[in-house]
Amino acid sequence: MSTEEKDKEITILKEVGDAVFMTEDVNGANNHIQVYVEGRKYKTTFTKKFLERKPWKPNNPNEIVTHIPGAVASILIKKGDKVKKGDKLMIYEAMKMKNIINAPFDATIKNIQVKEGDKLPKNSILMELTPDVPKTDKKAKRARK
Repeated sequence: MSTEEKDKEITILKEVGDAVFMTEDVNGANNHIQVYVEGRKYKTTFTKKFLERKPWKPNNPNEIVTHIPGAVASILIKKGDKVKKGDKLMIYEAMKMKNIINAPFDATIKNIQVKEGDKLPKNSILMELTPDVPKTDKKAKRARK
């Protein structure tokens, strides 16, 4: 057995019918995927762009972010304010249009990352919210039991 075979790690990704999708990790280099269909082996290598891509991460629902470049026209709230779903938080100007940013849920303003007049690129954080947890009525809880 060669040293290359010793350091080889095979990961089966998925089996669909007769097809088996797998990757081989040889000496830390995982740069291709193999597909076995009806006894035939198909191999494809990943492009440099694919290997160096930015990993996906889910959005934080408590952050309000810009989706296009623009400027902060006005801020209608301040840190610590309690807001209800649909309340106006700020006006963001992008592509010669004024966009009203509304509260997506009942919350308290945790932090405001920008000030009026700031010019921002795409995906900039405008503010952070802390969701308000609805208070439960103790009498209603006892009535359900």
